[in-house]
Amino acid sequence: KANPELIPNMVSEIIRWQTPLAHMRRVATQDVELRGQTIKKGDRVLMWFASGNRDERKFDNPDDFIIDRKGARNHLSFGYGIHRCMGNRLAELQLRILWEELIKRFDNIEVVGEPERVQSNFVRGYSKLMVKLTPKG
Repeated sequence: KANPELIPNMVSEIIRWQTPLAHMRRVATQDVELRGQTIKKGDRVLMWFASGNRDERKFDNPDDFIIDRKGARNHLSFGYGIHRCMGNRLAELQLRILWEELIKRFDNIEVVGEPERVQSNFVRGYSKLMVKLTPKG
């Protein structure tokens, strides 16, 4: 709250830490060896975004939520390269505006109940999260 300039990085960290989609499937376009495993052209490959975003080789303390994490925007939550979903920028914009407006209006946001998650092996989301908002002043 004291440093709103951290919001853009915090937003990337939220997306990395929560990882809205658990995985994505692709088909190999050529033979390749990856860490000692042969993947042949035509093989189906499942990429676990949640795992990649918690990879200790890429992120220090990957299970911790760190608002000012260096490289937070290097997450895999929306894919990578030519397959990166354009929704990534929309998600960043929505979350940035949400947090900018919340900190203007409220002194405190308190979770007051257990979150309810979406029943899905693909989408990692919440269907319900009860909070108590304390207005400023």
